Amino acid sequence: FTIATFLMLAWAPLAGCGRRRLGPDEIERNHIFAEILRREDHRILGTDGFFHTNLLESPYTEVREWCALALGRIGMPSALPWLYEACRSGSAPIRARAAFAIGEIEDRGELKEQALRPDPQAVAELTRLLTDTSTEVRMRAAEALGKVGSTGEAVAILRSLDSLGHDGSPMQRAWLDLAIAALMRLQDPVAFPALEKLALSQDPEIQWRAANALIRLRDRNAVNLFAHILGGGSADARTYAARGIGICEDPSLAHLLFPLLGARAQFPGKPNQLPERVAAVLALGNLKSTDSVVVIASALSAEPIDDAHPEQEEFAIQAATALGNIEEPGVPAVLARLLRAPEPVANSAVIALGRALRANPDRFSELTGGMRRETPPAQRAWCQALGELGGPRAILGLKSMLVSVMDHETEPDAALVLPMILASLEKTGPSDLQEILFPFLGSHDGVVLRVAVAGYRPKDGTRTPWVPIVRAYENIAAGNDLEAKVAVLKRLEPWIHEADVETALRQALKDRQRNARIAAARLLRMAGATDVPEEPGPSETSVTDLTYTILAAARKDRTVAVMETTRGTVEIELFREDAPLTSANFVSLANQGFYNGLSFMRVVPFFVVQGGDPRNDQEGGPGYTIRCEINLRPFERGSIGMALAGKDTGGSQFFITLAPQPHLDGGYTCFGRVISGMEVMDRIVPGDRIKKVWIAEDVTALDFRRY
Repeated sequence: FTIATFLMLAWAPLAGCGRRRLGPDEIERNHIFAEILRREDHRILGTDGFFHTNLLESPYTEVREWCALALGRIGMPSALPWLYEACRSGSAPIRARAAFAIGEIEDRGELKEQALRPDPQAVAELTRLLTDTSTEVRMRAAEALGKVGSTGEAVAILRSLDSLGHDGSPMQRAWLDLAIAALMRLQDPVAFPALEKLALSQDPEIQWRAANALIRLRDRNAVNLFAHILGGGSADARTYAARGIGICEDPSLAHLLFPLLGARAQFPGKPNQLPERVAAVLALGNLKSTDSVVVIASALSAEPIDDAHPEQEEFAIQAATALGNIEEPGVPAVLARLLRAPEPVANSAVIALGRALRANPDRFSELTGGMRRETPPAQRAWCQALGELGGPRAILGLKSMLVSVMDHETEPDAALVLPMILASLEKTGPSDLQEILFPFLGSHDGVVLRVAVAGYRPKDGTRTPWVPIVRAYENIAAGNDLEAKVAVLKRLEPWIHEADVETALRQALKDRQRNARIAAARLLRMAGATDVPEEPGPSETSVTDLTYTILAAARKDRTVAVMETTRGTVEIELFREDAPLTSANFVSLANQGFYNGLSFMRVVPFFVVQGGDPRNDQEGGPGYTIRCEINLRPFERGSIGMALAGKDTGGSQFFITLAPQPHLDGGYTCFGRVISGMEVMDRIVPGDRIKKVWIAEDVTALDFRRY
């Protein structure tokens, strides 16, 4: 089966159900939606005026909205003139979506990735829209300026904020949220005073969002503000304030965080929540306060660290990481006790021990001598610990593991451990590293190849040092490993002026995968080539026109994915109109049983729970990639998004947000939300499993009541 077959089967039951007869207008809209979806998936505009006509002249508002979003997703600068026209539409929703799409096309990061120059008109149009009569338009213009602009645009957003009459309405709240996120993205210190003022707001949501922006802007002068919030803010605000204390790099501030560490502490008047505790302990690790070790140890011993206490288990995982950053004689003993805890905790502890005992490898061996390393996650953690430890003994241990893995290279577990062995060897820097890595430059395992390419350092005087990298690309050019192709091509950057490299890059311009062509085009532009096409050409896809038609017809139907985990059941509503291909892909994989038995391999309290990786190391997928479907859905608590390694690299890995994540908005595909069971996600620790995912298609109104 191809992905197209699976997608079609996933939604086929919805086609022709005969619930009611569609009117001519709805049939026409379905056809247009299917065509928009086809062009989005192929990343093409077409030469027939389809987008220009429908964006500006369609009698259906939703069609014009779809077109604007589609142009942002396709991402071609040649569509900008149409969007500039749409910015002068008489419809506020169209102007808002045009602004959003401009932000997607002119995103600084994406332009840099392609070595393209920004269009100066984009900033001018978006700045003009900051004075639009519609709040919806102003907020989307501010959001786009955060992606497109430079530091100077922060002043325009601040001016717009000053003119905002705060009435507490949902629309104005959304505008303020997006403006704060835009200021955070622009990284301009001129925003510090305004954000500090907002962080003193009596509104808890505004307070934490402003504090979050100040942390991401690394405003160390806001230390008194963070201390103030710790004394009386909401739980969310205190979590961010604890993080803020952590960026200040002043160990004398550690005492402010001590009251947050204990699960049963009363601060103020209520038990500390896991996010507060984790933020505090990680901040203490950043502050490197030696006084904090005893307090952290006390918090670890206050409750059992076992499967029956998932919050304490997760706290212990993060506490181990923090302790590894603190140089204090008592740290190794505390970490050694954690080696006897459940595997996720023990894995975190052994890595931290490697970092803490770099100067005392004998002590490391003494403390870890009886540690069992039977599973791939435990073996990877051991390799990472040796990489942190460094020195001759660690190098010898890693080489011994490499020999053992190569002796059993046909076994599945070997492939899961090998990349970490190589990465850790690179970190320890043995004198024969290049000789060790060289054979793996010919690997067809994309994960192994990426590690080998990243560590490749040819000796001075090598006549043609680029040849192994060129050959590495040639070996995988016919395959589907997009991430490996891009990594290999990027590694050619030091030699872009060599004739052989130019030849290889021009050949890569014909790669069947669009992202590989983009990577090659970027390097050629950097080398000064002037004949490189600005548009990389269409994406490869096996999705059929029939599938697009089915998705269009079913776009407004309601679908719920029921995920049974080892901690309980979670129900997720999929956004079939906002992210039709992504939702269909998730349904297809669920119906195959792909997710059944897979682990949640990444858990970051107050951030995300991530799953869907058959390798269980954040490197796996279904063997293909799908296109991003960036939309206007914000990443709130309980949103579900596609994990990425770059634009259009989604597959099977997904994440569920444990708290709002404004920095993810407009950068990742949000394709659903948890409607029941968030308390289950709060209890997940690494290694917990998905038992089964099943799909409830077209949930009726009666079914809806139980959610």
